[in-house]
Amino acid sequence: MSFIRRAAHAALVPALALLPVAGAIRDAGASLPVASPASEFGPEAAAMPPAVTGSPLALETFTPAAVHDAAETGPNAPPGLGSERARILLQSLTVPGWGQATLGHDTAAIVFATIEAGIWTSFAAFKIQQAMRTDSYVRTAKVYAGIDLSGRDESFRRIVGQYPNSDDYNLYVVYRDAANLYYGDPAAMTAYINTHALSGAESWTWPSPESYQLYQDQRKSAQRAGLRANTALALAVANRIVSALHAARYAGAPRGHALEIEMGPTGADLSGGRVALTTRF
Repeated sequence: MSFIRRAAHAALVPALALLPVAGAIRDAGASLPVASPASEFGPEAAAMPPAVTGSPLALETFTPAAVHDAAETGPNAPPGLGSERARILLQSLTVPGWGQATLGHDTAAIVFATIEAGIWTSFAAFKIQQAMRTDSYVRTAKVYAGIDLSGRDESFRRIVGQYPNSDDYNLYVVYRDAANLYYGDPAAMTAYINTHALSGAESWTWPSPESYQLYQDQRKSAQRAGLRANTALALAVANRIVSALHAARYAGAPRGHALEIEMGPTGADLSGGRVALTTRF
């Protein structure tokens, strides 16, 4: 223990001796004048901006919010759905080509309007074809098979074209269903057949395979015309969407050329008139 005490005493004595020296150095540093950048490096150094705190290699930090704000407010920022663009969209969705005509794109307006007119002309033609061909197979069934299909639903008209006569339908459909539902119960089977069997005004008989085939062909032709009419409606919807997208693309851009008619009086006494046709590019 005496050895440890002597070692600690030997280390503490030099440290206590340095304390007055440290205080003298501190007092001397406080009394020294601070050199300015101008006196140290010349007048150019005084105009320099203050140093940036941190590492001189540090880069400017960007946050996701700052990047998003810069993208939204930059010169190439996408235009929003303003009142003009909304009006152009509604015009093109209502009548394809209307929005293009408002913007001065006459060629595009003519193209979309021509397509629209062709689509609705085709739709009307296909609907007329469907009505005429439907009337044809209804007449064929009345003349050849002896059954009036006026007011009948589509399922009954399909059955007339699937079986040569109503007896075959009763045999292969009604009797089979009765046997499947009421096998082992003759009374219930007979009641089902009497309820669902076709007879009287609902019966038919095709006299020949040719008349039977004619009815089927006329029905298929009417169905094809109906499908084409539905396709024309789908094309009309597609034409409106394409026209609206095309018009919205140019809604915020400078407008194309447009024709204007100007009329007004001329002369000091307003005795003359002037009519001018101007175009704007």
